[in-house]
Amino acid sequence: MRPVPCVTFLVLPPTTHNTSPTRRRIEQEPALDSYPDHVSGSEYDLSAKPRPQLLGVLEAQPGNTGQIPDLQALCVCSELVTALALALCSFSVSFLPRITLLPSSRTQGLETKTQTAKQARRVAMSFEKDSSFCVPLWIDGAHLRPDDSPTYAVTTPPAHELAWTACAATPATITQAVSAASKALKSWSKTPLPARVAIFSKAAELLESQASSNEVDFYIQKELGCPNAWATFNREFSLDAFRGIGDVLEDALRSEKIVGKDGMRGLVTRAPYGVVGAIAPWNGPLILGLRALLAPIAAGNTVVMLASPQSPMTHHFLGPLLHSAGLPSGVLNILPAPPSPDKAAEVVEALLANPTLRHLNFTGSTAVGRKINEVAGRYGKPVTMELGGKSVALALKDANLDTLAHEIVVGAYANSGQICMSTELAIVPSSIVSALIPKLVARIPQIFPHPLPLITTASKQRLVKLLTDATSKGASVHSATGQLVNLADVTADPSSSATPALFLTGVTKQMEIYGTETFAPVFCLLEYDGENVEEGIKLTNDVEYGLSVAVFSANEDEALRVAEEIESGAVHVNHMTVYDNASFPHGGYKASGYGRFGGKWGIREFTFIKTITTSSQASRMTFE
Repeated sequence: MRPVPCVTFLVLPPTTHNTSPTRRRIEQEPALDSYPDHVSGSEYDLSAKPRPQLLGVLEAQPGNTGQIPDLQALCVCSELVTALALALCSFSVSFLPRITLLPSSRTQGLETKTQTAKQARRVAMSFEKDSSFCVPLWIDGAHLRPDDSPTYAVTTPPAHELAWTACAATPATITQAVSAASKALKSWSKTPLPARVAIFSKAAELLESQASSNEVDFYIQKELGCPNAWATFNREFSLDAFRGIGDVLEDALRSEKIVGKDGMRGLVTRAPYGVVGAIAPWNGPLILGLRALLAPIAAGNTVVMLASPQSPMTHHFLGPLLHSAGLPSGVLNILPAPPSPDKAAEVVEALLANPTLRHLNFTGSTAVGRKINEVAGRYGKPVTMELGGKSVALALKDANLDTLAHEIVVGAYANSGQICMSTELAIVPSSIVSALIPKLVARIPQIFPHPLPLITTASKQRLVKLLTDATSKGASVHSATGQLVNLADVTADPSSSATPALFLTGVTKQMEIYGTETFAPVFCLLEYDGENVEEGIKLTNDVEYGLSVAVFSANEDEALRVAEEIESGAVHVNHMTVYDNASFPHGGYKASGYGRFGGKWGIREFTFIKTITTSSQASRMTFE
């Protein structure tokens, strides 16, 4: 096992720096008003003109604490060359404890200084890693790349060009990570709650900085091929999660005193399980990666997390972020899961089989969740699971059609329909279908004017298979304009995973797509007799899944009555099926899993109840 090595670069003056595309990109970046306090800065103003062009050396050396290495620029040629050199380092400027930039004329015999960067322009783009970068393991507060670690390619949809590679977890590195988590457990579990909250607050502060915001947005877009809006949503939701957990932590872990009929006094406490495993998906990588680890850590556990093979860098980002915020080494360990199902199963079993691991949380498909549950059962490990969904938008006859159309469209196509809560079925009274469809086809191109990228070409092939089955049994597939779609057009470019926004009519229960989670930008429009609300409720509840349902009606009291009859972990009135809030409990029913993330309920999920009793003479039992 070897740490990330020291890297030294000779920095040469550019010959055509005024016309460099890299320079033009950097100069378009807005200037920073301030850096995070822990990022120090420049000996001179990089935005000054004319910019100096000086020969220089840039060195990256891992620190003793295992944080992202300190960088010392002994001499630097210009903002452009600094940015290029930092890019070569493949390390994040947002986590650098020290950056000092000195003109070459002042390097002789001059000690390196640490200053603030509030007057310096952002030395941008160091996080723009290229295809030569390999995402390391994050174990015990250090980046590790084992010599024998298998690696795999991470690509950018929809063309699937190489983004970077990643080191895959193995049973051996799982054992190492669990050992680090176990070593950190005793101290962390006794850390006072205010100290834990202070770390999360600092992490939010770091994440909100422009440097970190640009960095994680870049990772998300590079790994998902998604628009900036989805990356921004992930980041802002995560900020709320960091800042909101302090509001509920004390209440979630509060002890309760009770007295028995016999006078026995009891103290009911909540204790952390210990070392907790976490498996997070790629589709909301920052939100779901953070969710998998934040509540367990807040509750006093330590975590070994398997990052998704599709978003390993976004998940890895959370390790250094929290470490920079003060989280002790070993409390959080992040290892990219192998992309091969067989290798992934081997790694998950190694995690669950480790006697030190006490609990696991998993977010992903129902099929994979059932396999994990079987393995966990063999080892007697409790599991919290949020699994798949086939979310329904149920409209009553008095629903506002403009609201209904908008919420169906956004709920179905956001993030290319790759959300566990995506609207997959719209169950609508027959009497309003003819008026609703024109509103749908008007909204779709306004909000989603371009083809939408699926995470892999295999995902697209799976969708085409479902569409082919549906059309062979009488369904019609419509484009965003409402026109009938020729499936040959959808598959015209087999190398791309881009897919148009689609919807189906004429769908019946005999078609696979009726009950199968598509995880794609498509929904099925089903009709029912609007005069018989119970028929709509029955159609909704006939679905195998129970994660999220939306009910639309002008009569809120009636909508709430219907919501009470719905078999789902969440029901949203006059709002799309896609909704979550870090302060609310979130989880499924039926085939959508069990347990809850979010709020005080999510924290309690990662604790066990311990009852401590003290007896009086009156309560002593005798068997005479």
